[in-house]
Amino acid sequence: MDTITYHKATLDDIRSIIDCRTTFIIDFAGEQPENFAEGFDESFKDYLNRELNKTYLVCIVKQNYVIAGMGGLVIREQPGNFKNPTGRSGYFMSMYTYPEFRRKGICTGILNLLTAYGKEMGLTTFELHATKEGEFVYKQNGFKMHHEPTYRKYI
Repeated sequence: MDTITYHKATLDDIRSIIDCRTTFIIDFAGEQPENFAEGFDESFKDYLNRELNKTYLVCIVKQNYVIAGMGGLVIREQPGNFKNPTGRSGYFMSMYTYPEFRRKGICTGILNLLTAYGKEMGLTTFELHATKEGEFVYKQNGFKMHHEPTYRKYI
């Protein structure tokens, strides 16, 4: 029986986070120059060591102990507005499920878990940029096209 598990990433997961984000970028933007990973790896590792579970939350999904996907939530703060007076919001990024694990509800599970973490932190607004392949999942989970090319969900 296939067991799918979700967990909030820790510093022990840094290598897996970097590898998955690298795969996501290549899948989304195409092959990168050979030296791409050198600067990226070190920079992203530094960022994760500083910001993981502070301003950047990551959910890792495994099926039978194999990484099936992951997603991130950046906590943003800016001056408020009428719909979001605190100015604090969550930005979903690097939402990625490896092809062999797709169509199993993994992206929705990641969205739900990261949204719950964000709500615990007092966030009431969430947004993301979607690929064509991801639009259906986000719309199905309450995101609506914003007048910018951005999806938003108010809770």
